[in-house]
Amino acid sequence: MIRKLLIGLTVMLLAACASGGTGSDPAETVERYLQAKIDGSRETVQGLLCAEMERSLDREVASFSGVEARLEGMDCAFDEASSTAICSGEIIATYGTEARSFPLSTYRVIQEGGEWKWCGEGGCPHSSASAAT
Repeated sequence: MIRKLLIGLTVMLLAACASGGTGSDPAETVERYLQAKIDGSRETVQGLLCAEMERSLDREVASFSGVEARLEGMDCAFDEASSTAICSGEIIATYGTEARSFPLSTYRVIQEGGEWKWCGEGGCPHSSASAAT
């Protein structure tokens, strides 16, 4: 009897985890966020920001305005233990004729309303470094 109950609970838990909707992959959320930030897509960035970071929307959207920017080698993986997405790769931003590299790092993600949301860098969502990456 207990075994059937445990199996049933496990199946329900797995089903709940799998039905997270469009925001069910936190690493993908971070990748979409970074691309939207580079593209200056206000609507997409706003949809991917956690409530705690909403006041930073204008800064996040304007981060790469006026420069040519692109992502290179982006690969993110979710670390469940720390609720972060650890990303490799870089943002290459060209200012006039000078190209600058901004290495991707670790980003905090949380679930709000059943969707994963980008919530700043690492464990510190208010870091001034988030203005660049």
